[in-house]
Amino acid sequence: MKKEITSEILMSICVLILGVCLTIWADKVTTVVSIVLGCVAVFYGISILVNYFRNKEKVFNDNLEFVLGIIVLVIGGIFIFKVEFLKELISLVIGIYILLASVFRLIETIKLEKSINTKITSSIVLSILGIIIGIMCITFKFLFPDIIVTYIGVLLIIYSVINISNLVIIGRR
Repeated sequence: MKKEITSEILMSICVLILGVCLTIWADKVTTVVSIVLGCVAVFYGISILVNYFRNKEKVFNDNLEFVLGIIVLVIGGIFIFKVEFLKELISLVIGIYILLASVFRLIETIKLEKSINTKITSSIVLSILGIIIGIMCITFKFLFPDIIVTYIGVLLIIYSVINISNLVIIGRR
């Protein structure tokens, strides 16, 4: 159990660092990540298409590889030319991650509370706060699209501090 808590604390520290980077350099981080992911997708799409045309005569081909290559190329183009798309995607993915992690932490806390017959109110409250932060990440992307990345950075900082506190509380039990 101690190794799991230590690894989760290290993961929370990484999330904290990501949150700080997103808060300080929101536009730069999303632009760089979006362009890099876009370029990787474009090159991968091109390699899929080259492979498709190279092997077209040699093996039975049901055009799935061709369709996949086109889809990956389009996604790459979207990431390169529409950085806002990545902002929305980041918000959704991080929001779902925080929401699910907090729900599982709440379930674990309730199970732990039953097994040791002790109230762990602070841990339950912290888990509920994490659930609220996850929901806010998912829903606020529609309300404040311009500042969503900075907002997510702040939420990641808050979430990681809550998660580290929660893990320390659980680790003491």
